[in-house]
Amino acid sequence: MAITWVNHAGAPLVKVVPRRHLDTAADLGVGFSPVADAFRVDGCIAAAHRCARPDEDLRLHAVVEALVPLEPDRGWAWAPGERRWRDGRAYEADQRSFCRLQQDRFQQQGLTLQAGFELEWMVLAADRGAQGSPAFPGGPYGADRLVEGLDYASEVCDALDAAGLDWLQFHPEYGASQFELSLAHGSAVEAADRLVLARLVIQRVSRRLGLRCSFTPKLTTDQVGNGGHVHFSLLRHGQPVLQGGDGPGGVLPEGAALIAGVLHHLPALLPIACPLSASYARLAPSSWSAPYQVWGIENREAALRLVPTSVDQVPAHLELKVADLGANPYLLLGSLQVLALAALSDVVPLPAPVRGDPARADGSTAAHARLPQSLAEGRTALASDAVLSAAMGELLHGSVLDSIDAEIDRCAGWPADQVIASTRWWPLVGDLS
Repeated sequence: MAITWVNHAGAPLVKVVPRRHLDTAADLGVGFSPVADAFRVDGCIAAAHRCARPDEDLRLHAVVEALVPLEPDRGWAWAPGERRWRDGRAYEADQRSFCRLQQDRFQQQGLTLQAGFELEWMVLAADRGAQGSPAFPGGPYGADRLVEGLDYASEVCDALDAAGLDWLQFHPEYGASQFELSLAHGSAVEAADRLVLARLVIQRVSRRLGLRCSFTPKLTTDQVGNGGHVHFSLLRHGQPVLQGGDGPGGVLPEGAALIAGVLHHLPALLPIACPLSASYARLAPSSWSAPYQVWGIENREAALRLVPTSVDQVPAHLELKVADLGANPYLLLGSLQVLALAALSDVVPLPAPVRGDPARADGSTAAHARLPQSLAEGRTALASDAVLSAAMGELLHGSVLDSIDAEIDRCAGWPADQVIASTRWWPLVGDLS
């Protein structure tokens, strides 16, 4: 059984135990050093990171209620893990625990946040070229690409089903040999668990078929990037707040407060949603990556996109367009819950929704505020955000900032193409040929 947790570099880390020792792994955990949160995306330890120390070992506890098959034919199962101190106390910097605690805060106030991820990835032939070559020909969203890659698509979908993952859609995306998978919504913790498992399944299937996959936010300077969009909705006492009202797009007053509050704090959330230096090469104007601090109704160039309820009766929800798969999903959804709760208690005015491309509104690229254009700018916003720092606590907030600093230092002085090349095969380390 594989037990994983996700570190600040967005990488799933693992310990494996035999199924006969599952109860022990759940009750007593297995050892894991805090230093793993000081790993950079290249696997090196950031020496200045507060977790870069050899002492104070932790225990990684398997969450057995989330146990699912990983590769059933070979007897592999998977469970997420949460880290605790050796005496059983909660580890204050554990990302999944942070997400779960925010979920509990929501429930205590009669609130429910439902979320689901869309993940995009590129499939490359397993040659050893600098950037690989597309594995499947075919146009954007093209049935021709699906036909060319039907064996791959079938293997991925079958493996997702075998792992018990509830998914909604699978299709070719815009980029060359790019695919997208939409996962079913669930609680914040469930949504993050599903994303971690889906990535593992996709990576395993790709390798088994002699292919390579990359979840990097930017594969090359001249290609579109991979997003990791988050769809989320909010219910109070079971009633959705983003529909049934007379506000813009039909939102209720609480729905308007939710949009306004998350939008207000979005610069501070950005380095959590986009934590790689390469993330900011993806966030370019007029590229459908939504780099402006705006919201819109069914506007795919808005950082927050409201999707009203429709004939398929899917509840109205928001899409966080800017996020990519470099993000730790537990940290991202935990932070999103923090901001959503704050938005309902500290209401700020809701600006008008933006129509069309924000970069071209009013004929001026200065018509709307840009979100941070570098990881360093995002780091400044996160460091000064009192809401997120208070909710995270000193250890978690500080360790996140340390990891951001490590990523900034890693790429200092590099040109854009070198930054992108350094995480081309992310999250793989040591496979950067």
